[in-house]
Amino acid sequence: MLDGPSDDDTFDQNIHTEIRYCARQSVIHWRRVENACAIRGWPRFMTSIYYLNIAVSVLLLFWPMWFARTQLRLPWINPFSIVLMVAIPVELMRLFVGPLFLIEGGLFDIGYQYALLMASLLALAQAAGAVFFFRFAKSFRAHRHLPFQQVLLGRRDMRRGAHFFLLIFFVTLFLLANAEFGVANWLLNPRMGYQLYRTGQGHWYAMATSALSVSFVLSFFARPTAGRLLRNLVVYLGMGYFLGAKTVLLAIFTSTLVFLWFLRWRHLGKLMLVGAPLLFGLLIFNLYLALGDGFELGSIVGYFDYFKNAADYYRSYLNNEIGLFHGEVALSSLWAYVPRALWPDKPVVYGILHVNELFFPGLAELSTPAFGGAVEQHADFGVLGVVVFGFFSSQAILTGVLSYLIFKRPGVRLDRITLATVLLFLVLYAPAFGNFLPGGLYLLLLFVVLAILRMLRRSPRRVTPPQRNFLRNGEQTTSDAAQS
Repeated sequence: MLDGPSDDDTFDQNIHTEIRYCARQSVIHWRRVENACAIRGWPRFMTSIYYLNIAVSVLLLFWPMWFARTQLRLPWINPFSIVLMVAIPVELMRLFVGPLFLIEGGLFDIGYQYALLMASLLALAQAAGAVFFFRFAKSFRAHRHLPFQQVLLGRRDMRRGAHFFLLIFFVTLFLLANAEFGVANWLLNPRMGYQLYRTGQGHWYAMATSALSVSFVLSFFARPTAGRLLRNLVVYLGMGYFLGAKTVLLAIFTSTLVFLWFLRWRHLGKLMLVGAPLLFGLLIFNLYLALGDGFELGSIVGYFDYFKNAADYYRSYLNNEIGLFHGEVALSSLWAYVPRALWPDKPVVYGILHVNELFFPGLAELSTPAFGGAVEQHADFGVLGVVVFGFFSSQAILTGVLSYLIFKRPGVRLDRITLATVLLFLVLYAPAFGNFLPGGLYLLLLFVVLAILRMLRRSPRRVTPPQRNFLRNGEQTTSDAAQS
């Protein structure tokens, strides 16, 4: 407790000084701040600020839905809301459950609160960027510059492509499993293979994941019916299980729901209610294989340490224990473009791993714990980096531009699939296409896939670009109604 001077103004100044000291240094528990400030009622005020920070962070999770409603004029149930509904349980676990169990100060830890603030700022910047790039695409008439609109793909062409990329998936998965862990061991415990035996073989894993994603999309276009899509869901979930990553299974399920929305399937809501628990059970089983005898609540909560790690980072940053990297994180991330198989001397620590190395030294070659709370955007230039990197992020740009191309002009027509349609769906809705690949390699992979599809066509056919949308403002056109 501060010694109270006789002069009230000096007393207030001392109170404010101690508050700033406690918040920045984070060496005094929240209860000590509460005791030091009780005379002027600051605990209630600060608690209100903290709760407001939490509420805003939750609200900003829904900015894609706001974008779909206000900019695209889509109905409440749309691809954006579907993706959000599937992802929201995991996001809430990251935001609250992990910090409650893993952070000593819980939701009132100053590092955690600062992480929430940066995450909210990043979301605002991404939302502003998405709106800007959507309106830019509209005014620039981006549909006139979309390539491959005249390259028509037949149903057999897409079926052939789906089989070809499925073969690529099996070949690359075999090469990945056989490299260190062994094929039999990988098939028995793909989660352990994913966690411990990908180092140095990441190129095979990235290729297997992307090949499975391309095959799934092409299978849908080859026969865009609800029955065939649901059958493919079961088949591809089974194959995706052997990749060992929970995110792949969630992505396949989410893409299926989005594709069903484009088909205007009337039982979409029922599938979401029934399928989500079944998929959750599969994810828990996958996690059980990885944890074995250590399968318990504490181990499960440990998987949601994104904001715990972010709280540690921001607490150290506010304590002046670590500084900004001034571009080193962003520049060194370019090493991600170089496969280690081609450059064995590639640094182990680069990009966001510079931050990992501060808190988890020596783990870069094994497992790299993730950081939430916009740590990667903040690490180089602080708050300015969060705003700039968020506004010009790939999520903001792709959401704005591709949403215009899919939901406005030229739109999507499932009765006439062009190479441009495949391009748009691969980038925006393919389950896990291009995961683990930086921007340049992602674009190269996309170009290679489109080139292969052109070569696999039975005969070159060209069509004029559609003059009206298959989907506009969430309503069916005449051609859609006729198919229904």
